Amino acid sequence: GTAGFLLGGTAGILRSTKTPLLFAAASTLQTFILGFNFWALRSTLLLTIYDDSPQPADRTRASAAAGAGSGALTALLTRGRHHVFPAALMWCLIGGGGQMAYHRFLSSPPTNAEREPFWTRLARQRWSPVRALSDEEYIEMLREKMLKVDVEIAILDDKIAELRRQQEQESRTGEGGSDEASGSSAAPP
Repeated sequence: GTAGFLLGGTAGILRSTKTPLLFAAASTLQTFILGFNFWALRSTLLLTIYDDSPQPADRTRASAAAGAGSGALTALLTRGRHHVFPAALMWCLIGGGGQMAYHRFLSSPPTNAEREPFWTRLARQRWSPVRALSDEEYIEMLREKMLKVDVEIAILDDKIAELRRQQEQESRTGEGGSDEASGSSAAPP
């Protein structure tokens, strides 16, 4: 906001406008909207998508996306919808390029720490419906599933045994019935 006021006032004086104060106020508003939205979007992206220590490439992507979003919103609010795409493109390049320049020239080199895979980081988030399991939790879950399968197998074995008993009974009843039928039709000696 303050930088926008100072730069806008200076630009208003240099351009010899009749109202440099109004020019400075408009620049203040635009700079405030742009800056606030940039940092809000960038912080939100870094906190929700990336882990606690994002890599330089992650920061560059977040800055480029935040620049595009805040540039588009600022252009929409202050200049009209036909300026949205050019502003988004320009502020995307400025945000991403500025972050890349910072990492290249001003930041200390990143540590060579192993980075967790994306899905592992996602599983550690509080808002994620997916959860990472330890080896012990996974083994216990498999044991429970094996127990359920064993119970189902035992139930099926019991049903199969019952069906076999019924089949044997029916075959015995059928054999006994055919013996009686053949014995009754036979002539007496």
